[in-house]
Amino acid sequence: MKSKNKKGAFQLSLGFIIGLVFAVILLTLAIMWIRGVFTSFGTMTNDLTQKAQDQLSDTFNTGTNNFAVYPSDYTLTPGAGVKLSVGIKNDAEDGAVHMYSIKITPSSASRNVLNTLCGEGTSFSACADAQMQMSNWLTYPEDVQYSIQPNMFKTWDIVITVPNDAIKGQYLFDIVACDENVAAGSCDALSANWGAGAVPLTISVE
Repeated sequence: MKSKNKKGAFQLSLGFIIGLVFAVILLTLAIMWIRGVFTSFGTMTNDLTQKAQDQLSDTFNTGTNNFAVYPSDYTLTPGAGVKLSVGIKNDAEDGAVHMYSIKITPSSASRNVLNTLCGEGTSFSACADAQMQMSNWLTYPEDVQYSIQPNMFKTWDIVITVPNDAIKGQYLFDIVACDENVAAGSCDALSANWGAGAVPLTISVE
């Protein structure tokens, strides 16, 4: 009788242990899922492309500008993102179809950002960490040329995602444009040949 009691107690203990293991596994999975949900909320991207296209259309139809970004400045909190647009109008004098590409380059950052990342008094050009971090925020069709019909315009969608550990301050980017006379992927501040020059974009992290 005592042996049967011991066997029953052992089976009960084994069942309890197995149940406990499953409970821990389920709890771990639940925690991971909840973290994923909150992370996705924290990195929600504000899509401004529809408004950007409307604004760029007004810019190109009412003025002499053939290269612009909207918005040209935007404020984000750490962990958030924004989807904006850069536009090019093909108003070439020859009235022909042309191919265009853009390039976005980090150009500057607040003094407190540079001091934190690279040390007191470091210039932006010497602060590789700031340049690399800002480049990693960008998602856009970088090495692609798009065809634009005469007197028509096209927009490039740009996503800027600020990480959760971003240092609060201002981050500046230069956007340049090139036609097909510059190979896709080679468009930069030196080879840019479209528009009146670099279009500035300012992202403030608060």
